[in-house]
Amino acid sequence: MRSVHTLEEEEGIVALVHRLNFSTFGRGIFQSLSGLLGIPFVGIQGIIKGSVNNDWSHPLGNRILTQLTDSPGLHYRELQRRLGAANGTLRHRLRKMEENGDVFAQRTNGRLCYFAGPPIQLEILEGIEVNNNARASSLLPIGLSKLQRRIVSELIGSKIYSTQADLARSIGRSRSAVNSAVMVLRQRGIVHIEELRLEDHLSCLSNPMLSYGLANSGTDASS
Repeated sequence: MRSVHTLEEEEGIVALVHRLNFSTFGRGIFQSLSGLLGIPFVGIQGIIKGSVNNDWSHPLGNRILTQLTDSPGLHYRELQRRLGAANGTLRHRLRKMEENGDVFAQRTNGRLCYFAGPPIQLEILEGIEVNNNARASSLLPIGLSKLQRRIVSELIGSKIYSTQADLARSIGRSRSAVNSAVMVLRQRGIVHIEELRLEDHLSCLSNPMLSYGLANSGTDASS
């Protein structure tokens, strides 16, 4: 017979589940925990969707969380473009979601980027020693300028560039501009420090299901 728990107890469990990055290990923990407490794991997922304490139950909040789950680290203008939401409406909803702990904002490369949870919990960073969310965010290809984004996109492809001069010729930009952009990407841990390729933890970017905000956006005018 299922034990009876107070609404506060169940909502506390829901809050933990909602904020956890669901790795296989994490799912196992909460399946065990929910079983001990008499709350089916599927039931917990249903509670998350309908709980009044998180924004899955709000139409715009639901769309925001869906976007940030699919594309972690979207900066504000790109998120607004994808949602087609009014500026005031989106800012208000994001502020409420930050207060409730439903989204996490981290300034990266001069841009405010949003996540559906702390970036330090993202599976793409498993195996990397990261001590804080600012560093975790910097290791991701987010908050990029147009040129930095173009370089990352080129390095995701199958073409191999032996020198930065080759890369500059290929994308039609000056060597000095490319050198500066690559230097920033190396400092952030996105491009390998010696070779002209992405760091190993970003090899999964060839998967079309992961975008990390790399789609071109006319709202980002910096180079």
